[in-house]
Amino acid sequence: MAIKYSLSAAKNPLNPELPKKIYARAQYNELIDLPALARHIQEHGSPFTRDVIQGVLSAAVDCMREQLVAGNKVDFGDLGSFYVSLRSEGVSKVEDFNPRTHVKSVDVKWSPSVYFTDLKDDPDLKWEFAITHKEMAQARKLSKEEVDKDVSEGNPGTGGDEGGGEIGG
Repeated sequence: MAIKYSLSAAKNPLNPELPKKIYARAQYNELIDLPALARHIQEHGSPFTRDVIQGVLSAAVDCMREQLVAGNKVDFGDLGSFYVSLRSEGVSKVEDFNPRTHVKSVDVKWSPSVYFTDLKDDPDLKWEFAITHKEMAQARKLSKEEVDKDVSEGNPGTGGDEGGGEIGG
């Protein structure tokens, strides 16, 4: 397995007048859901069954949510810490602030431990270039536009047998 990436052109948001540069974007291989993760943990030699592992993980998720809603920060050891962050609308005076109307969202943030801070130096890390669905769609659209342009301009051999051509000359 490898980390798949695609390349895309983007402007620097801090300096939008500069020309676009090419940046790497991570692409995932597949979505690993909770049952699949529990099965994977079991396959790594766990003495517990997949169902027990899945139950513990589900309970951990429920308890973490409960602790976050209670205003606590949850430290998950090597996984890192989870905490809430507020996005709110500003008001002119303190007495005008009402969290029910002015807080727009309560987001959960993750602060990774050193174990997860940067995976780039992991000796098992491999890279694989991937074309995204968006890039494939753009290529197909470009190809279709080129074919349509050739057909409309009467260029032979690019648009199929829609009729109108003579054989033999």
